[in-house]
Amino acid sequence: MNHLHFIGIGGIGMSGLAAMCRDHGMRVTGSDRGADRPENARIIDALRNQKIEIFPQDGSFIAAGRPDAIVYSTAIEEDNPDWTAAGGIPRLHRSELLEHMLETCGFGTTIAVTGSCGKSTVTAYLAEALTNLGLDPCCLNGALSNRFHSGRFAGNYRSGSREYFVFEADESDRSLLHYSPDYALVLNIGTDHYDREELARVFAGFLGRVRRGAVLERGVYEAVREKIPPHLDVRVFDAKPRRDSRYAVTDYRKVERPEAIYTHGRRSELAPTGDRAVDDLYGANNALSIYGLRSEDFRIASTEFLAEFNGEKHLVLPQPGFHTALNALAVYAMLDLLGVGTDEERLASLERFDGVWRRNDFAGITPKGTPVYDDYAHNPEKILSCLSAMRELAPGRIYAVFQPHGYKPFGFMRDELFERLDGFLTRRDRFILLEPFYAGGTSSFSPSAQEVAADWKSRSRSPERFMVFPDRETLADFLTLKPGAGDVIVIMGARDNSLSDYAKSLTREIAAP
Repeated sequence: MNHLHFIGIGGIGMSGLAAMCRDHGMRVTGSDRGADRPENARIIDALRNQKIEIFPQDGSFIAAGRPDAIVYSTAIEEDNPDWTAAGGIPRLHRSELLEHMLETCGFGTTIAVTGSCGKSTVTAYLAEALTNLGLDPCCLNGALSNRFHSGRFAGNYRSGSREYFVFEADESDRSLLHYSPDYALVLNIGTDHYDREELARVFAGFLGRVRRGAVLERGVYEAVREKIPPHLDVRVFDAKPRRDSRYAVTDYRKVERPEAIYTHGRRSELAPTGDRAVDDLYGANNALSIYGLRSEDFRIASTEFLAEFNGEKHLVLPQPGFHTALNALAVYAMLDLLGVGTDEERLASLERFDGVWRRNDFAGITPKGTPVYDDYAHNPEKILSCLSAMRELAPGRIYAVFQPHGYKPFGFMRDELFERLDGFLTRRDRFILLEPFYAGGTSSFSPSAQEVAADWKSRSRSPERFMVFPDRETLADFLTLKPGAGDVIVIMGARDNSLSDYAKSLTREIAAP
């Protein structure tokens, strides 16, 4: 195949695969309804910097030449104008194309990361850890890695050597069943898209295609253990230690360490004065810490989050939250299974992780001094993990704003999400609903945010915790006036990149001291 056309090329999964195909010498064109929206510029600009021509989604792409195949995702409707213009051009689902790339690109070791929650973050974390170990992995992800962002790539694709290829495998549409990787990492088993029993069948089928080994979270292992092929080298990791644990988080805690200064992503030796790193002659770390800011080059950490694995392996985590400790453990287990680096080197490789866009991203501070975070959390497990991390960052109230990523997913999760929130939120916290994101296509436009908020209030012990706003402008007035310096604001939701811009709009520019 020499020329591929991608319908919906601006999507997070489609854009990364398009960048990969272009990087491997193919001609790539694409169309997208949101190509001119400012919130999508990071992805669209990177594609254009790769000389990928992008058309309106009106069938006009055919004027640039007839492609060998049309690449689509499960989200593309049958009445899309590009299908009409394509005529009899062969169709290729994105998972089929990725399967083709896996078979033809000559990768030495392929590693698929999947699970109900956290797979994008862990895909990036594993690729960064391999990079920190001096390797040069190729990576294809369903999120934008901050470290792998450059002018030519948005961050969901890293062009590395062909020794290692790390990629995210999606369980939501069962497309992971197309792949036969050398290794697999399965993080958890939940109910985001269908019930646990069906997901267990999907994961079991996937593991039947894995060639060499797998790292499985305990719940996944218990759900599929009877169907694991005997040839697989399987490693199991646990959130809590058991008698038979090989990998387990034995301790997680937050500590105050005002002397812990970092430069260029690593702990740095202190100057004789004791208040700054030896290579921070002008006190930039201290200035940044006053305003709660971080950069890749230098920072000061007055609070650290520590994890302990199996009672003997200690790690300074790059981000807060117990879920970060569990993610680090999963990556550690995979590095151990791969046999790369010494034990000390593996742990050191996990201390630097620059994260992914819209995962616990610090957006700024409101005029009243409230920190604002931006997060992609969109199902009950991810939302509670995000809120747990927020609880560790601020002593006051949590103001959580959630925009569901569609009406159907919102209806599917509404009861489970309420049960989890009602047990987690304090009386002073506020959980604020926005109307679900609508990306086009067919929809019943039900349930509405107003309907769900009313239902939750009627069932809650503290109904005042649940709120709904008609629009973002009215909500912005509330969020800039009500929360104070000891509180925290987090904006959550998937698929709609404008949420990131909205989080930043709540903040103010910080003048130089």
